Parts: sequence; structure tokens; C-alpha cells
Amino acid sequence: MKKILLFLFLLAGSHFAFAQSDYNITIKIKNFPEKSLLLTSYYGDKIRIADTALAQSEGVFVFKGKEHLPGGIYMAVSPKKRKLFEFVINKNQNFTLSTDTANYSMNMKVQNSVENQLFFDYMKFNEKEYRASVDIVNKRSGVKKGSSEYNYYTKQLDSIKKLSEQHREVIMKENPGTFVASVFRAMSELENLSSEKPASEEAFYQLKSKYWKNFALNDPRLFRTPLYDKKVDTYFKFFVPTQPDSVDIAIDNTISKARGCSACVSYLVWKFTMDYQNPKYMGFDKVFVHLVDQYFDKEPIENTTPSILKLLKKRADALRPLLIGKKAPELVLLDTTGNYVGVESLPHRYTLLLFWDYKCGVCKEEMKELVPFYNKYARHYDLAVYGININPDLDEWKNAVRDRKLPWINVNATRSIKGDYTKTYDIHGTPQLFLLDKDKKILAKQFSVNQLKMILDELMKQQSTKGTKK
Repeated sequence: MKKILLFLFLLAGSHFAFAQSDYNITIKIKNFPEKSLLLTSYYGDKIRIADTALAQSEGVFVFKGKEHLPGGIYMAVSPKKRKLFEFVINKNQNFTLSTDTANYSMNMKVQNSVENQLFFDYMKFNEKEYRASVDIVNKRSGVKKGSSEYNYYTKQLDSIKKLSEQHREVIMKENPGTFVASVFRAMSELENLSSEKPASEEAFYQLKSKYWKNFALNDPRLFRTPLYDKKVDTYFKFFVPTQPDSVDIAIDNTISKARGCSACVSYLVWKFTMDYQNPKYMGFDKVFVHLVDQYFDKEPIENTTPSILKLLKKRADALRPLLIGKKAPELVLLDTTGNYVGVESLPHRYTLLLFWDYKCGVCKEEMKELVPFYNKYARHYDLAVYGININPDLDEWKNAVRDRKLPWINVNATRSIKGDYTKTYDIHGTPQLFLLDKDKKILAKQFSVNQLKMILDELMKQQSTKGTKK
């Protein structure tokens, strides 16, 4: 698929309006030699430049603007693009941060910002707990796993973790309504979701039902943190079956929770589009088509130019007739005897469409596997192979068929009764394989010959199961 590039790094997000209309943020860094400083923010899993300040005196930088900055987690970044430290921007955007190069975060002093005071106090507390954890882990690594001493160190690590969680809970309880509390709550929930799915079905559905309870997808401040993408990705990893229809439903439900914030909706639509424009799994191009049809075609999505929108729609139009479950477009092509043969005329249980090029090295290797497979298993699976060569030289094509002893139906795509095969089947390279059922509906595509037996076995197993149930 042609890749659609989205330069979110340079795009401005929507502004979060408050009564105050400007920002004035002073950052003082002792012993900092650079003459400029960048102010950047998260934008999902991207980084966006918000402002640049020149040194007013050595190590003193003032960021000023006439409009409020969108709330979120921001970073002070050196001119060499090295992150120095993170901090919070929310309602109050007139404050001072003072530190030094020895340890930017641990030596931070905050003036006139309650949220940043909470933020850095927690970071200092967490750094202390982290160092204690590292010390215990080092001690535990020197003792036998399962021993009483090993278990003692493990309990100490658990205690440190619980202490950190309790400290966050106190901050959230004592500072309700702050953005810092929202960030800490999101952090806690992500940490508490283990690397494995819940053991029981009941626990799984309980966790799924309350997954978004404390995370507002329509809060643009949160997608300007590193947590937004993690929260969404974790949900799809643990709670969404790996099936196109299930993913479509989950995408719609997720985007619905972002309504009320056009920037959030647009961000999610683009995020999912980038995730599924080149899908990892067969059949998930359906998700890309769904995104184009359901969102880009129906509402304005930020950062979508007319040319990008045209490209998206063109790509969806090319993919739509080739989705798994759709009836394959008809092909009527010239065979080696000079007759036209249509795919529809093949009466077999399964039909393999194989687009190939006699100059293609990969095609040659695939043929070496397919010929013995066909000779051995074609009757067992009731499989027809419709070999579609894309080269216009008929003599060279026939020579290749003869030399390689290709035992199936061989046709030439450049001699067609039903139009241009490259458009009909979206062929941009070879080899390309499509597996059809007896009604010529697409069962599988974009796979290799060494996967064919596994696919056919699974299909026959599924059909056998259906027959048993009947």
C-alpha cells in the first residue's frame, strides 16, 4: 500500500481555552551553556515543538505568548534535541522553574505553580524509591531464586511498589481536579494491568467494563502526555479480538468516547489509520476502508488536506472490492491454446489466483514450491490454480510455462475481456495470491505458497465443524 505520511511533529494541536489569554514561563538552568531552549509537548506518541526561547542571560529563558498553550506534559529540550526534563502546563501558565545541569529534575525549584510542585515532589520521591529498588534487585540477583533470602528481597520490592502507589493515591485524594491527579490515575491503571490477560472470564469483563472509567479520551491534555497512546494500545492488545469486525467496533466505541473534542477525535482517527494502512494481519485492510468510509468521508478530520483525502478515498476504493468475503472480480483471460478462460467457469471447491512475472525471482521460487504441492494435493483439496502472467510477450510467457512445467490453467493478464487486471486486483508487484471458494468469494490473500496448505487445512476444518453442527 502507498504510505501516507503525517507530519504531526510540526502540526499545532487545538488550543484549550481558559480565562487567561497568555503564557509566561521562565526556565532558569544553572551552568547551562546553550543560547536557546526548545519548548516541546507530547502529541500522542509524537513530539511537537511549541516554542523557542533565546537566553536572556546565561541559563535564563522566557517563553511568552499571547494565547494559552494547550494543557499537557511539556519538555524543555536542548538545541541538540536532547530532553532535559518534563513539566506540567495546565491553567496557570505564569510560573518559574529553576534547576541546574547536575540533575535537572531532582534539583528543581518551582515558583507559582502548585501542579508542578506536586509533579516534581513526586518525581523526587519516586527517584528515591527507584534507587532503593535497584539496590534490592542487585542484592537479590546474588542469591538463589526461591530461597528465603530471595523471597525476603521480593517482599521488600513489593513494599516499595505499594508505597509508591499509596503516595500517588494521597496526591490524587488531596488534589482532586488537578491535571497531575488525572495523570497519576492514568499511570496507576496502566501499571496495574499485568502483561497477561486476566485469568478468569469474569475478571476479564470486569476490567474491560471499567477500563475507561478514569481516563477521559476527550481531554486534549491527556493526548499531550505519553499515556494516551499507551492507554489506547493496551486496550486493543488485551480486550479486542484479532478480527477486523471486532476492531471496527472497538475503534468506533473508542472514538465515541473522544467526542466533544474535535482534536481528540481527529488524533484517534489518524492514529488508527496509520496503524491499519499497512496491516500486520490478513484481512485487516477492511479496518482501513472502514476508517475512510466512516470518518474521513463523513466529517472534517484535522490535518487532512484535499490531496490527502483524495488519496485516502482512492486507496479505499481500490481495496473495497478485494476485501475478504467479497466476490472476486471476474477475470476472462487468454490461455496458452488461444482460448479465453474465465475464473467463473472453474467448478472447483477452491481456486488459487496466482499473479506472476517470468522475470521475477521471487515468483520463480514460489513456483518451485507450488508445482509439487499442486501435483500432490490438488485432487485432495479440489484445488484449481489460475496462473496469471503479467508479461505482454506471449511467446516468452509460453516458453516459461513450458520450461517450468506449470501444470495448471495458465493465462495472460495482458489479453483480457474484463478490463485492466492491475486496477481490478490492485496489483503493484508480484507474486500476488488470492484464494477463492467455490462461489468465487475471497477467502485469503497476500500470503505465500508455504502458507497455502495451512490455510486450506484450516478452511476444511472449519467447514467440517459447520457440517457436524448441522
